[in-house]
Amino acid sequence: MNSDTRLELDEYLARVRKALADLPADELTELMEDVEPHVTEVFGEDGSPVERLGTPEDYAAELRATGGYPPPPSRTVPVVPRKLAGRFALWALAITTLVALIVGIAGVGERSESPLVAVLLFLPLFAAAAWLIFTGRVRRSDIEELREYRWSVRTGMNLLQPAAVEYLRSLRPAWTVLRFVVLALAFLAVISRAPVFAVAILVAAGVLLWTAGRVKTDRRLLAVTVPGNAFVVGCGIALAVAAASNNGSGGPTYYGGYSGNGLYYNGSPLSNVYAVGADGKAIEEFYLYDEDGRPITVYHPSCGEHTDNRNRFPLPRIVYTNGICDERTGLPFVPLPPSASMIPSTSATVTAPPSTTATSVPPSTGPSTPAKAPVTTPAVPPTG
Repeated sequence: MNSDTRLELDEYLARVRKALADLPADELTELMEDVEPHVTEVFGEDGSPVERLGTPEDYAAELRATGGYPPPPSRTVPVVPRKLAGRFALWALAITTLVALIVGIAGVGERSESPLVAVLLFLPLFAAAAWLIFTGRVRRSDIEELREYRWSVRTGMNLLQPAAVEYLRSLRPAWTVLRFVVLALAFLAVISRAPVFAVAILVAAGVLLWTAGRVKTDRRLLAVTVPGNAFVVGCGIALAVAAASNNGSGGPTYYGGYSGNGLYYNGSPLSNVYAVGADGKAIEEFYLYDEDGRPITVYHPSCGEHTDNRNRFPLPRIVYTNGICDERTGLPFVPLPPSASMIPSTSATVTAPPSTTATSVPPSTGPSTPAKAPVTTPAVPPTG
């Protein structure tokens, strides 16, 4: 039996003794000696002692009826402030647990820091409940005596079979490890888009790690571990929904800070691609596809808004100025004008080939004849 349970046992027996204080001293001592071993045994078992024994006042009334003792001279007035404090602590922790679940889902699902506003709003409520519990002003028995708590326990036991409850208890060691795996994946998912939320995840992991080995001996730490576990469950739900959504769309899942495997240049991953036209002006919007027509998708950063056009380029550049997220477009550099040697020529000079015209005499196809000598006519002298 741990120290916290021992304190609750002592308080329970003290309240039983107080409810029977009108009995003779020797009879009260004898009765308490008979009752104490049974009550101690019940507190050492699993489950809620109040569920089995009832409140100390109810248990004392049962002892009166069983032993034939007279009723108390006056009705014991319950301590209203302590009961109200227990009810406040119970509902404050219930609301805090629900908020932690929603913050885990919204923060990882949207990869945004805006859900942390809810943490700041409900942090005073959680702090007040934790102060009541850790200072001893509200004990475990004060909460277990409340009707709403007993109703919730009975409802849970009716919904779950005893075998299922035992199986869930056997999973506690695995859950202790699994929740840190979930927080690690959630941290990778939000680190580039929501660094403040990533720090909150690290804080939650540190708190759960610190309480992991102490909650067995100090049950007051349940006020911290229950909301912390709800936050882990919320992160896990968001990661599962994101994975299912990406698998359903046929595209791979890329978390913040990682680019697609298809964008590499000389062995180094590329986080962005820019295109410049022949006139030296940037192409404001274009889309990348591989040789099979599949879009080349990469993580698309933004300041809180989610977009499905992940193969649209160029991607916006995220710049934080004094903690304020700003999306910047345009080229982060001045492109050089295209070189003349890099621009293919669009005109060609046609040069006429040199003249190959020659005068030739076609060869004769007939038999060759010797050239005739010119005929000379002799001159006749004139006659008389």
